[in-house]
Amino acid sequence: MTQQELCEFIEIYGKDIYSFCCYLTQNRYNADDLYQESFLRAAERRDEIDPSMNPKSYLISLAVGIWKNQKRKSAHRQKIAPIIEMDNDSFLDLARDEGLCPEEVLLEKEICRLVRMEIASLEEKYRLPVYMYYAAELPVEQIAVAMRIPKGTVKSRLHKARKLIKKELEAYGYEG
Repeated sequence: MTQQELCEFIEIYGKDIYSFCCYLTQNRYNADDLYQESFLRAAERRDEIDPSMNPKSYLISLAVGIWKNQKRKSAHRQKIAPIIEMDNDSFLDLARDEGLCPEEVLLEKEICRLVRMEIASLEEKYRLPVYMYYAAELPVEQIAVAMRIPKGTVKSRLHKARKLIKKELEAYGYEG
């Protein structure tokens, strides 16, 4: 892959990758770092990227690998010298004005907040496929390749994650 092709992929998939990084890190500052690191790594490995295959899934798998490594390093550092991070829950403003009345907008925001909270509380093996499927809009096959697991495992983890989220939302009184 040439430098020009990589620049085109950044132009085409940049927003999707950044959005995925935001979901993954739950923090814009960390998402910025992960996004930059992902594309730096892609630039270093541009000879490995096959433009005929889906480069978006390759870039997302790079981001996931980097994120996992950062989490591992952070966990090790936390054991040595604990760091308290500030909670920045307002990293995404999901308020959409679709002509709804204020009560409906507030209810929609609350449901979105609860769903995000429940997704964030899932085990990593369930949370990653959910982010990849819904936030990055990757098909099951590409998630399987990126995570190096069978397609059936991806499907079962998505199903289990949906059931867990639905169960928790029902506990809050939401039906759907």
